[in-house]
Amino acid sequence: METISRQKGPLYLELAPALGGTVRRFTWHGHDILRPLPDSTSATVNQGGSFALVPYSNRIAHGQFEFSGHAYQLARNFGDHPHTIHGNAWQNPWQLSGLGEDFIELTMLHSVDGTDAATQCAAWPWPYRVVQRFTLRDDELHISLRYHNLAAVTVPVGLGFHPYFPRASEAEIQFTAEHVVLNGEDALPHAVSAIPERWDYRHWRRPQAGSVDNCFAHWDGKAAVRWPNERIMATISSSDATHAILFIPPADRDFVAIEPVSHINDAINNHGFGDPSCAMHSLPAGAAFEITMSIKVCFYD
Repeated sequence: METISRQKGPLYLELAPALGGTVRRFTWHGHDILRPLPDSTSATVNQGGSFALVPYSNRIAHGQFEFSGHAYQLARNFGDHPHTIHGNAWQNPWQLSGLGEDFIELTMLHSVDGTDAATQCAAWPWPYRVVQRFTLRDDELHISLRYHNLAAVTVPVGLGFHPYFPRASEAEIQFTAEHVVLNGEDALPHAVSAIPERWDYRHWRRPQAGSVDNCFAHWDGKAAVRWPNERIMATISSSDATHAILFIPPADRDFVAIEPVSHINDAINNHGFGDPSCAMHSLPAGAAFEITMSIKVCFYD
C-alpha cells in the first residue's frame, strides 16, 4: 500500500490516498492518537484512523431521496445494509495534489456516469471535486475539507469527518451538545430530544461500550478524549461543523468515534425536522462548501 507521511516535532501523520484517503496513522510522541490501520493487504478504509464524509454524512434511508422535483435511487454501498452510508468519497481513491514540509493535500474527483441521473445512479447524481488538506501545527493536526460543485445546477451537500480514537477501555471522554437525534430500530432518525442521562458526557466519563451511535444536534464545537494511564489528552474542535456523531461500539472494537458533521442523519429526507441548521446545504453551481476539524494533543496533570 502506497502511503505518504509527514512529521513535525512529536507529531507523525501517515495517509493512504488510494484507500479512500484514510489516515493510516497519527501519533504524538509515538502514542497512537487515532486508531492505526491494520498492517494487512485486506485492510479497509473504515479500519483506519479517520476518513472524509462526502457528499453526506451517515445514512440516507434506503438510498432514496427527492430533490428539486426529481426522485433519486442510490445503490447500496455497505454490504447488505439497507441504507447508503457516508457518501462515496471514502470508497474511491484520492490523488496527491499538494505536498509541503508540514502539509499533505489530497483530491478526489467524482464524475457522473451515463446513468439517468433523474432516476438512479451508482453513487451520486452530480459531479464534484473535493479537496482534503492535512496540516501539522504545534501539537495539532488541522484538516480542511472543501467540496466544489461541478454541476450546472444547485445540489444538496453535507460534509463530515470520521475520526476513531483507540483504547476506549482505558479512556475518558467529554462531549457537549444541546440535543440528540433519536433513531428507530431501522437505524434512522425519528425525533430530536433532550439528551438522556446515559448519553450525557458533559463531565468526564468512561465511554460506555455499546451504548450509543447517534447524531447530537447543536454540538458546541469541542470534545475531548483522554487516556489517564498515559496522561495524554486529545481535543477535537470545529468552528463550522455544528453537529457531531458519538459512536461507542461494543467493547471488542475498543474505540470511540467523535464525528464533526454539517447536518443530522438522513437530513436529505427529514430536512432537519424543521430546523434549517440541521439540514443539508443547497449549494449553487460552481460554488464551494468547506468544514474543518482540529485535533490538538497535550500531556495533562
